[in-house]
Amino acid sequence: MQSAEFEKPAQVAQTSKQKILFFSIAGVLASLSIFLLGGWLLLQNQEEPKEPFVVVLPIRRAPPTVPLVEGFLEKMEELGYQEGVDVVYERTEYIESTPEGLAQIRELYRSHIAQDLDLIVAVSNVDTPMVLEETKIAGKFIPVIAGDMTDPVEVGLIESFQSSGNNLTGVAEKRNDTLERALDLFTRVVPGIKRIGVASDGFMVSGPTAPGPAYLKALRQAAEKLDIEIVEYTTIVPPGHGYLEEVEKVFDNIQEGEIDAFVHLPAHLYGNQQAYEHEMTLRIKAVLMLPAIEYDDKTGEPMGLFVYGADFHSKGKQLAVMADKILRGGVSPSEIPIELPLKYSVAINLKTAEAIGITVPQEILELADVIIE
Repeated sequence: MQSAEFEKPAQVAQTSKQKILFFSIAGVLASLSIFLLGGWLLLQNQEEPKEPFVVVLPIRRAPPTVPLVEGFLEKMEELGYQEGVDVVYERTEYIESTPEGLAQIRELYRSHIAQDLDLIVAVSNVDTPMVLEETKIAGKFIPVIAGDMTDPVEVGLIESFQSSGNNLTGVAEKRNDTLERALDLFTRVVPGIKRIGVASDGFMVSGPTAPGPAYLKALRQAAEKLDIEIVEYTTIVPPGHGYLEEVEKVFDNIQEGEIDAFVHLPAHLYGNQQAYEHEMTLRIKAVLMLPAIEYDDKTGEPMGLFVYGADFHSKGKQLAVMADKILRGGVSPSEIPIELPLKYSVAINLKTAEAIGITVPQEILELADVIIE
């Protein structure tokens, strides 16, 4: 009896240890199961890494296009698009607006459109119709945002500023309003302008959607209101062999006193034409106005005396906001209204002013966004 009484507590202790061990192992197994289950659920719910958006940047890298692209990329980065991670950009080097160049641009757009794209950034009323035509031919509704359209309703690119009615949106100008303001400021910089020269037929890209003819039409209308005569210099020599000599010949033959000023038309066929216009105006002591800051392709020097036009860097930022609505927001381009430029810039080249003996009024210098010294 005594022996049995002493054994009972030992058996109870042993049983308790076994229970503790059992529950400890069970707890560990339960915790491990919960951990594994949680990990499995996490893996099940984790999204696959998203492929970066593919965006074609403007193929024509003409001088105004460079700040537009810079503004676009800057704003895209601010909006959280890291290049190589969230977005991949297709870039192309500068191509001139010659017939051969335009054919090359069209072929590049075709090759891009044949791939899987999320967005095309175009520029000017020369490139944009190409993109619209090629996407339609390919049967692909690829969103297009354009950074430099002129009167797009009138030329048939869109149905209205509120809704394009197609795969296009972007920033557009009403050229008449811009030219009236530009000429008003220009004639205040250089009072007494009566005759303005332009290089028109044969020097600029033609066609109903080309920016040059639209700019010239608006220039004529604005000049008429100010009683200014437009003098046109033309050529019938086609771009190609001998065209450069023709450009030089036309500008070399302009004599002092023929014109008081010269206006640079956009989308010119010869890439460095602005340099010839600049040299000619210096020689005959006339003044040169441009719609955007242009540089001599050979020296990098800014051309002309006076620039008034939409700020391309700002327009690039506007396009980036539209791009974000399309890429991440899933919004159709036709649902994004066409915008007017938010900012216009005045630039004065004091180096040119000194060379031709012009003193720029202080009131104009105070208006200038850029002063080149």
